This record gives sequence, C-alpha cells and structure tokens, in this order.
Amino acid sequence: MKKKYDEDKLAKTFMPAVIRRYRDAAGLSQQELADRVGIAKSYVSSLELGYRAPNLNLLVKIASSLGVRPGELIDAMVDDAERSVR
Repeated sequence: MKKKYDEDKLAKTFMPAVIRRYRDAAGLSQQELADRVGIAKSYVSSLELGYRAPNLNLLVKIASSLGVRPGELIDAMVDDAERSVR
C-alpha cells in the first residue's frame, strides 16, 4: 500500500506553524514554553523553524504546557496540510 504522505516531512512542514500559533495564542514566548516543557529555547526555535519534528513524548509535553490535548495539535497540523493541497 502506497503511503499518502511522509509523516516526518508532514510534521516538519506543518507542525512549526501550529506550535507557533498555539504558543502565541497562549501568550507565551519561546523561552516561557521551553521552561514549561523542560527544553532549551533553541530547541523550541528549531521546532518552529521546521528543523526538527517533536516526538510523541515531546508533543504531549508541549500540548500540556499550552493547555490543549495533543490530538488538537495533530488535528491542526493535518487541517493545515489538507488546506495546502486544495
């Protein structure tokens, strides 16, 4: 069965905007999010620039720090991806 999309590429392409959008909505700086999650600010920056994609454990921590369910971040990423192909 042929893959519909490459999950890593999808996450690196669309998750950066989702993380930034939710971080901005929560009123947090990159440093504040990094402190809440327990990672370096530079790592948050690399996520938002699409250099890295969060693994499941990190995604759960980010979502918790933003006050949303992890699935909400994933749904937002998929929605953004689907909008881009229309």
